Amino acid sequence: MARLRWILSVLAAPFLRERSIPLVRPAQFDWNPSLSPQTIRINGHTIFYTVKGAGRPVVLIHGYGASIWVWEKQIEVLSQEYRVYALDLIGHGFSDRPRIPYTPETYIDCLKHFMDGVGIEKATLIGNSMGGGVAWATAILFPQRVDRLVLIDCVPPDVLREVKNESFRMLAAIKDIPVLPYLVMAVRNKNSIRKVLLECISDIQLITPEVVNRQYQLSRIKGTTWALYSTFRHAKEALKLKDQLSLIHKLTLFIWGEKDIIFPPQLGERLHRAIADSKFLVIKKNGHIPMWETPDQVNRAILDFLQG
Repeated sequence: MARLRWILSVLAAPFLRERSIPLVRPAQFDWNPSLSPQTIRINGHTIFYTVKGAGRPVVLIHGYGASIWVWEKQIEVLSQEYRVYALDLIGHGFSDRPRIPYTPETYIDCLKHFMDGVGIEKATLIGNSMGGGVAWATAILFPQRVDRLVLIDCVPPDVLREVKNESFRMLAAIKDIPVLPYLVMAVRNKNSIRKVLLECISDIQLITPEVVNRQYQLSRIKGTTWALYSTFRHAKEALKLKDQLSLIHKLTLFIWGEKDIIFPPQLGERLHRAIADSKFLVIKKNGHIPMWETPDQVNRAILDFLQG
């Protein structure tokens, strides 16, 4: 196995040298210059975030491989009523990418310590995809820190068996072959990034060259491949929380894209049934990130839920 790893690392070296760029944090967000980028040190690592508004705290949590930018159409609207925080999880966006195991606990601890660091005792957690998983897991493990939950096309505990889109099914199929999933992630290019983004939405016209380049540049930052690979390798550990979803007793709203090919709505309905008195809303003609694809409808649903 060691010899195989060496051979594969040699083959991948030219791709990695060409791809990797240092982490340089922006002085402003190109998609909203009015927002102020901020950082905080958590367990020796720098976490990148932004905050806007006043009122009860709301924390926006992005998904696997994503970044704050997926909330670009929520921050301004929600901050009219609430104090809105959006962070790049450790290993993502413009946060540090230490070479550590990226377990579910890593992300839960990142969120919890972030809340501690910025002085949030209790907040509404709004999470998409993996970020939704971080949110519901936090509600199980640290219920005193959670006010309400908004779970948007969120991951289930059994994520590797439930995921349906082609890109992730391919990774799941090769997950037990040493190093190969890492190399597949390492050689991503703009075309493969575009393909993944297209799997996330229904209206393909939204995936412009600018959006592709935005995500591609983040994927090139040194340490990204390790963070994504390690997260993938440890995803099965969330299974231990599978039977604890019923322990969540927080007001919960599920929002789901009707045409989500990553986690189809039937999965969302099962998660909805597992959490007593939760609400389930399907957004027509939407994919995996409906808050970005159809923001007006999603924002209205979130505000109605929070104010209800």
